[in-house]
Amino acid sequence: MGRAALWLWFCVAVLRVAYALLATQIDPLLRADPLHGDAVLHDRMAYRLATTGEYRLEKGLMTAPAYIVLMAGVYALVGHMPDAVRVVNALLGLLTLWGVWCFARRIAGERAANLALILGAVHPHLLMITGWLYTENLVLPLAVWAVYGLYFWRGRGGAVGSGVLLGLLALTRANYLPFALIAALWLLWRERRWQTPAIVLLTTGLTVAPYVVFISARYGAFIPIALGGYVFLWANNEHADGGFDPLFLERTLTIGGETKSTRAWLSASDPVARDRQAMRLALQWIREHPGAWLLLLGRKIALTLSAFGLQNPENRVVAAALRFADALYWLFLAWAVYGLWRLRRVEGQVAALIALFVGWTLVTILLYAGGSRPLLPAQPFLVICAAAVVSRRCSEP
Repeated sequence: MGRAALWLWFCVAVLRVAYALLATQIDPLLRADPLHGDAVLHDRMAYRLATTGEYRLEKGLMTAPAYIVLMAGVYALVGHMPDAVRVVNALLGLLTLWGVWCFARRIAGERAANLALILGAVHPHLLMITGWLYTENLVLPLAVWAVYGLYFWRGRGGAVGSGVLLGLLALTRANYLPFALIAALWLLWRERRWQTPAIVLLTTGLTVAPYVVFISARYGAFIPIALGGYVFLWANNEHADGGFDPLFLERTLTIGGETKSTRAWLSASDPVARDRQAMRLALQWIREHPGAWLLLLGRKIALTLSAFGLQNPENRVVAAALRFADALYWLFLAWAVYGLWRLRRVEGQVAALIALFVGWTLVTILLYAGGSRPLLPAQPFLVICAAAVVSRRCSEP
C-alpha cells in the first residue's frame, strides 16, 4: 500500500468517526429523533439484555440477535450511550470499506481499490447508516467478507471461515440464511467437488444452531432464526406502498370478502401462530389480487431505485434536488451493472457470485419491501463493480 493510499485511509477513518459523532446533528431525521424507526426497538432490547440479561423479542419473531447482542455489549461496557454504538457502527463501516478495498484490489488493481474506497466512503447510504442503530451496520462487513472468503479463501480453513461468516450474517439478518445454500451451489459449480460446499453448509449450520435451538425451545416450534409472516403481510396488503407502512396495525384489511382491523385479523395469542396467520393472510390477498400485487412489485422497485425514497415535496428547490440525487444514483447503478457485465469477461466466477448475492437481495425486496435500506447489503458490491469499470476505462488507450 502506497503513501497516497495510507493518507486516503486516514481521511476516510476521520470522516467515518466524525460523522458517527455528529450524525444526530447532520441527519435531519436523527436530529428530530435520535432513536428513529427500528432503532427504538433495538435500543430497548439491547439495554434490557445488558442490564437484566433478558432477551425479549419486541417485534414479532422477525428479529435476528447478532446486532442486538453487539449493542448490549456496548451498553454493558459504557452504559446506555447510543452514541457509543454509533462509534462502533463507524468501525464496522471501516471494516466494510477494508473488505471493499481488498476485494477491488484483488480483481482490478490498486487504482480501482482506491476509487472503490472513495466511492464507498462518500456513498450516502453507506455513510448515513452509521448514525442509525440498525442491523445493516453489522450486515455490511459480514456480507463483504463472507463473499470475499467464498472466492479467495481456499482449503478447509477457508471453507470454515466462510461458513462462520455466512452464519453470522444470517444471525444478523435472517433473510440471508438461504444464501448459504446458494453459495454452496456456487462452490459446487466452481470446484466440481462436494467437500468444500459441505464444509461451508455444515459450518453455517453449526454457527446458527445454538440460537435456533434456544429460540425454538422458547416458543415451542421450529424457528430458523426468525419468522417472516408478520413482515410479509406488512409489505403485501391493500394499503402497501412498496415500503413498510408505520400505521399498518391501525389499518383495516379486506381479505376473502371480510373486512376487519389488522389487529383483529392477527388474533392468535401465541406469537408463532400469529405469524402463521399473517403469512396465510398475505398469500390469500396475493391470490385474490394478482394484478394489484404486480403493481405493488413495481412500486417496490421504484422505491428501491430512488435515492431518498419516493417523495413529492411542494418546495420546488427540494424537488429539484431530489431529482438530481436520483439522476446521480441511477448513473451510479448503471455503471455498477455495466461493471458487473464487464467483470464477467475477466473474472467470470466472482461476477457470478456477486450477481447471486445482489440477485438474492433483490428477491427479498420483491418479497418484502423496497427502499435504500433493503438494498444496502448489495451496495458494497455495486461500488466494487463501478470502481472496477471506471478504472479499466481510464487505463484503456
